[in-house]
Amino acid sequence: MAKIKDPIKVYDARWEVSEFNDQEVQRLFEASLGYARMIGADTLVLTRDARLGCARVMEIGIKVATEAGFRVFSCFDPISTPLSYFATMQISVTFPQTMGLTVTASHNPKQYIGIKFTVPTVEAIGYDCGPLGGLKKVKELYHQKDFVLEKLDGGSLTILKNPVDEYIEYTFQLAGVKTGGLQGLSVILDTFNGSAGPELYRALVKAGVEVFPLRLVPNGEFPTGSPNPTSQNKMNPAIELARQQNADLIIGIDGDGDRIVFGDQKGIFSAGFVTIPILKSILSEDRSTSIRRVLYDPKVNPMALLKWAELDAEPVLFRNGHSQIKAFMKQTGAVAGAEESGHFYHRLPLGDMDVSGENSLYTILLFLKSVHENKAIISEIRTLQDEIYTSGEFNFEFADDTIRDHAMNALISLFESDHAKLTTHSENGDDLEGTVVYKGVDHQNGKISLSDDWYAAYVRTATNEKGVVRSYISSCSIEAGEKLRGKIEQLLKEKFQGKEIE
Repeated sequence: MAKIKDPIKVYDARWEVSEFNDQEVQRLFEASLGYARMIGADTLVLTRDARLGCARVMEIGIKVATEAGFRVFSCFDPISTPLSYFATMQISVTFPQTMGLTVTASHNPKQYIGIKFTVPTVEAIGYDCGPLGGLKKVKELYHQKDFVLEKLDGGSLTILKNPVDEYIEYTFQLAGVKTGGLQGLSVILDTFNGSAGPELYRALVKAGVEVFPLRLVPNGEFPTGSPNPTSQNKMNPAIELARQQNADLIIGIDGDGDRIVFGDQKGIFSAGFVTIPILKSILSEDRSTSIRRVLYDPKVNPMALLKWAELDAEPVLFRNGHSQIKAFMKQTGAVAGAEESGHFYHRLPLGDMDVSGENSLYTILLFLKSVHENKAIISEIRTLQDEIYTSGEFNFEFADDTIRDHAMNALISLFESDHAKLTTHSENGDDLEGTVVYKGVDHQNGKISLSDDWYAAYVRTATNEKGVVRSYISSCSIEAGEKLRGKIEQLLKEKFQGKEIE
């Protein structure tokens, strides 16, 4: 039986450009707008990044939406995903029942294309996340043979001016940064030929930062490969340039501008440590709230969480997943969130709205603001980074899912025999989609303490590949971390004939 093609993924729609024809892309828009109509949306903001497949997809979307009677606002310039969210926020002030569709494929290779979704009011959705199940309902409509999107009169198209100037002004005010206010800092900015380059370069120069750009011009060909700064060795050119220019920091941004890495002349920092100065900036301001909850994913290392708690933040474990984290932020009133993959989340007010989402410029300005006030923060983060061990994700592939499951069970037994604490659900009962492991980590009532021999791990089976176990560990020292990783690799290789893969 032929496999049914499906563009809907866990967090968005995504496919290779050659995989779907125009009729299938049209069907995706029909399903998306049918869903929009079901939840009461009457307005659409449609934006794009610099990917080569964006123009075709966007043109199809505009045609489907206007013929269906939607009020459409579209920016034709290639812009970042955070800027697209801001454009949707702006339109939502006047038209609250607005859906946002961003044509992008994030950090994937050039042959991919996709769509990210928000629903009123600028709330990210995913599969089984959002009104009526979010993308689960879109998928149902996509495959429902008798579903037809009704064409209605009254559709319109307004072409938006690129809102980058308003975005920069809004973000400067939100971060408490003035023109020239960050003078004295020098940064290597590597934007991987993605769409965020021009807006971030302009903003940082406006803030007074000395910027040395790399891969700045948006180019959907992505001539140096996948635009993902978190991939191994991808930031090496920026690190080398930082040494040559004696720059204070390096910043790397992915293809659509919502994934960020920071570092210095020695290498990149973990997102957990980067969050420390960001939280200093956020929590020092009067937010007229006593809630200091900050979400973190299972890969954030416990030493970083300890430092968060020392700032009187309340670290709260939550599962991986951009849409799900943002939804839980909104539900709980959390002030921020961080994933080790380089995603940072904030509360973003505009008008009567309070949106939980990404604004990469805001993240960067908060980080640089703290560093500008005290440059010693850079060396403090470097000391923390060098003190502990973090593995990055390492993966093993097995002959089939049965062997994979046996290998995973043996790995869990390895941790249990070491008297580690294991959990598969967050405190509120959400499935963490893997097993979180803590040894020597005590986390109670927002307070964290670490023993001298602590370690943490997150292990799971891959959702999109057969026979794969993914592992990530952090520990009190490089020696201890490498020893633990060695035990895991020996178990998976020798007993279950696992093959290490990227």
